[in-house]
Amino acid sequence: MTSAIPSPSDLNLVVLTGRVAHPPQFHYQPNGTPVLQFSLELIDSERVAETRQDRQQHGYSLKQARGRPALVNIVALGPLAQSRSKLQSGEHLMVKGRLHQRRWQTSEGKNRTRTEVIASELRSVEPQEVQPVGERSNL
Repeated sequence: MTSAIPSPSDLNLVVLTGRVAHPPQFHYQPNGTPVLQFSLELIDSERVAETRQDRQQHGYSLKQARGRPALVNIVALGPLAQSRSKLQSGEHLMVKGRLHQRRWQTSEGKNRTRTEVIASELRSVEPQEVQPVGERSNL
């Protein structure tokens, strides 16, 4: 049995879980397309495990000393953006989409790059659903 070679569009798939880190921004593009932009704070399984170990060993968490959490820029367009326009900070989400990199030049002539996930699905999940895989009891 031969397998088909996947097309490049099939390889650009991102699935993330986390929580909405800042108040989302909802607006319309000049052509009328709804746009929802927000940052997703990723749930790092190593960080969760380290934090639990810190609490057990030291009675407190060293999480604050380990640096800032990883944030990923998320963009939803069209009907998906419209349907989630009331999204709030702290809400736990599963985001499915594709990785996209925008490049532009500022008015001062500096080149800028922004990497973001263009969402195709945004699903609310309960916090216990986004525990690290190794710590789930019923897989």
